[in-house]
Amino acid sequence: MKKQILTCFLLMLVMTALTIKATSQERLPEMPELRSVFVDHYKFSDTDKDAQTWHGLYIASNNKIYIGLATHGDAATLYEFDIATRTMRKLANLTNLLGERGRAIWTNGKIHVQMGELDGYVYFGTLCEDNGPPALDASTYNGPYWIRIRMSDGHVELLSKINSFWGLLGQELDKERRIIYGLAEDGRLYRYFIDEDYTEELGRVDNWDICRNIFMDDLGNVYGSYAGAHIWKYDVERDRIFDLETIRLPASLESRNMMNPMLDRRSQWRNINWDPVEKVAYGLIGGNNTLFRFDVHKGLEGEITPLTRLSAPMARDLRDRDVPHATLAWTISQVERKIYYIPVTAGDFDYGLPVSDERGAPPSSYLVSYDLETGEVDDLGIIRGKDGRISLGMGAADT
Repeated sequence: MKKQILTCFLLMLVMTALTIKATSQERLPEMPELRSVFVDHYKFSDTDKDAQTWHGLYIASNNKIYIGLATHGDAATLYEFDIATRTMRKLANLTNLLGERGRAIWTNGKIHVQMGELDGYVYFGTLCEDNGPPALDASTYNGPYWIRIRMSDGHVELLSKINSFWGLLGQELDKERRIIYGLAEDGRLYRYFIDEDYTEELGRVDNWDICRNIFMDDLGNVYGSYAGAHIWKYDVERDRIFDLETIRLPASLESRNMMNPMLDRRSQWRNINWDPVEKVAYGLIGGNNTLFRFDVHKGLEGEITPLTRLSAPMARDLRDRDVPHATLAWTISQVERKIYYIPVTAGDFDYGLPVSDERGAPPSSYLVSYDLETGEVDDLGIIRGKDGRISLGMGAADT
């Protein structure tokens, strides 16, 4: 019981440390028909232009949380939160670390990957996505890098360059082979040999809108999704990338505008994680918020099983095209054997977040959970700070 309580506490701590934002300093009207989850809120900086997070979050074995924040047009910043003392410490501004600041160039303004830990270090790759004024040529960007944090003292170490231009959106760490896989925005899969500090390209997996998450199974194979509800697989034994031909994701292909993103990520998975207990992957479709189970070992290419729609409760009966797009605030608690997920009640993450929906309700972040043992969905409630203000735009979670 104590472990379960602790796990829930860490989840709440992570979410608020990252993403509590308020539309007003005043307390918003209560919504008596909905439950609320009250959480602590921790501030990052008074000087840096920290805007949001996109999956850049990791609770390490030293009881500290490593947080990568992102901006459009400025710098990615890296923080360390000590769970025991509840103190926030800035570790690095990536434009300073990379010598980009003040040079009138596009910068490494995002950490968009799920970090990984090995031998006392936390590893991640960087990204430039619209991180520069349009008046500046995008070719001024010097490229993304591998970076690691020394957990013992928080020292941030610059490693080698990933490629000449395109940064990472997804990342997976193979601890056994000491390799990091990175999916870049140019649609190519890369791998980084940690001991050799060497990166190589494995090939193109997509030529359209890249999925935001990849996962690795228990054999070391790496998977991603692509437009049209398809899946690709890097087979580690055959050292080749294959498109899976016999299975499809439970996705709707309908999209009409940027409020319901025209990009084909609506038919891809938005979140996915490997479950080492069942040896399957659990994922969430971006467009319709359908939770699914992917048994990679069943049949010729695996088996996909749709489970339930894991959106906020007020969106579960909507047409697929009207369901708010999935967020990246998703995590699997192995202690409780539950998935925790934070969808929005209205709007579509950063593409068209409205002030309110047609009923006047604000686009709040709403916490739901899914029990992996029973299949039960628990609607935990609107996430609020302890002063009553709602939270908007959750972009990462971990347990």
